[in-house]
Amino acid sequence: MFPGEQIVYVAADKIEEHESVDHTYNNRYPSKYSSSLDPPRLSPFKLKLKVRPIMLLINLTPKDELYNGTRLIVVRCATRIIEAKIFTGEHAGNLVFIPRISLTPSTTTMPFEMTR
Repeated sequence: MFPGEQIVYVAADKIEEHESVDHTYNNRYPSKYSSSLDPPRLSPFKLKLKVRPIMLLINLTPKDELYNGTRLIVVRCATRIIEAKIFTGEHAGNLVFIPRISLTPSTTTMPFEMTR
């Protein structure tokens, strides 16, 4: 659809069992299992980006207009950072850098806490 090289960011999942869970089995959840999960409010295990328009889905820094729904244009994808220009609003045209961020969902039905 959009020409250009596609960059794939792979998540680094971390699973910690709740204190009430029996810890007799080390590595109870293999990495293949955690990569198959798609909990709400977390990015996918593999995030594929190109130099093209995107929309921010979380609040990063509202004072800089980096909040849920902000439209951006990806300028460059580096190993641990995304360089983008704000497309709309008061800060339109400003260059921003979006770092790799670890997120943990606040509510989950899983017997462990997952950070992605």
